[in-house]
Amino acid sequence: MRRALLLAAALLAAAASGYAQDAQRVVETFKRNFAIGSLDVKIQILQDAASGKTAPAMGPLFQQAVVFVIDNVSLVPTDARFDQLASLAAEQIGVVGFVPGRSSLLKLFQAGVDSQTRARAATALGLLAAGDEDIVANLNRYVDSQNVMFASGKPPDTVVIAACFQALGRLGDPSSFPILFAGMNLGYGDKLTATARTALLAIKGDFKAMLLGVIGSRPLAEKQIALQMALDSDKLSDDARAQVVEFVLDLSLHTSVVDVPSKDLLRNMRSLAAANLAAHAWSHATGLMIEHLDLTIGEFDKGLVDRTHLLGAISALGSMATHEAAVRLTQLLLLINSYTERGKTYDELVVSAVLQNLGNLGDKVAFDDLMYTQYLAYSAAVKKVARAALEMLRW
Repeated sequence: MRRALLLAAALLAAAASGYAQDAQRVVETFKRNFAIGSLDVKIQILQDAASGKTAPAMGPLFQQAVVFVIDNVSLVPTDARFDQLASLAAEQIGVVGFVPGRSSLLKLFQAGVDSQTRARAATALGLLAAGDEDIVANLNRYVDSQNVMFASGKPPDTVVIAACFQALGRLGDPSSFPILFAGMNLGYGDKLTATARTALLAIKGDFKAMLLGVIGSRPLAEKQIALQMALDSDKLSDDARAQVVEFVLDLSLHTSVVDVPSKDLLRNMRSLAAANLAAHAWSHATGLMIEHLDLTIGEFDKGLVDRTHLLGAISALGSMATHEAAVRLTQLLLLINSYTERGKTYDELVVSAVLQNLGNLGDKVAFDDLMYTQYLAYSAAVKKVARAALEMLRW
C-alpha cells in the first residue's frame, strides 16, 4: 500500500514538473510572438494569454507588455491601442499575482497613460505591493496631490483616486492613514467618501496612535472629525478612547488661534472632549478639567459662552472624583459666597451645580464653605442643596 502511494506521489510530481515545463514553453512562445507582432497582434496575444489555461504562468508576458508601453510612452497620446494594451496587461499582472511586475506597474502608473490604465495599475499594486514602502509612498503622494488639487478648487481624477483609495486600503500601511483621512473629509461626494472611509478602517496598526497622529498634525477641522471618529469607533477600548479624548482636551486648551471661527471650533472640541471624559469619570484628566473650568468661567464672564457651558464645565470637574477637583470647586464656592456676602446677585443654577458636585465628591475640604452658605442670603432652595451636600461629606 505504501509503495503504491509513493508511486502515485512520484507520478503526480512528474506530471506537475512536466506541466510546469510545458507552461514555460508556452510562455516563451507568447513572449517571442509578442516581441515581433504588430500592435494589433500584441493586443490579441494578451487577450489569448489571459483566457487560456496557462494564464497563471503568463506574468512575465504581461510585464513585457507593460515595459513595451513604458518604452514607447511618447506614442501613447497618438494611439489609443497603447492604452488598451497597457490596461489589459496591468489588470492581468494583478489577476495572476505576478509580484515581480510591481515595479513596472508603478512606472506605468507614473507614465502618461489614460485614467483607466492608471486605475488598473493602482488596483494591481494594491494586490501585489504589501510591504513595499516605495510603492506605498508613491501612491500616498499621488492621493495627497489630488487632495490638494481638489481643496484648491480643481477637479481631481476621480477614477484613479478611487482605485488608489482601494489600493491603499488593501495595502493597509499606517503611513496612508492621514492621507485617506483627509480624502474622507474633503467632500469628494458620497461614493468616493465612502470608499476612502472603508480604506481608512482597513488600515492595519495602532488605531489610537493613528488618530493621535491626525489630531496632532492636521488642520483644526480634521482634528474635530478625528475626535468624533474616536468617540464613534468600536476599534478603541474605553481606556484608549479616553486617552485620545484627553489629548484633544489638552490640545484644545493649549492651542492659540486668532480668528473667531477657529476659536469657536476649539471651544466646541474642548466642550465635547470634557463632556465625554466626564461621562467616563476619567480622573486622569483632573488637571485639564480644572483648566477647562477656569477658561469657561472667563468666557462666561465675557459673554462668549452661555450658562449651559459653565454648568457643563462644573459638572465635568465634579465627575473626576479627586481631591483636586473638590479643592477647585470649593474655591469657586468661596468666591461665590464672597460675592453674595457683599450683596451681589448670584445665578441660582450655577451655585446649585457647585454645591451638588461638592456633595457628589464628598470631600471634607468643602465643609466650612458649605456650612457658610447657611448664613448668607441664598434662597431656601439653594440652602437645601447645600445641606444635602453637607450630609454627603465623608468623615
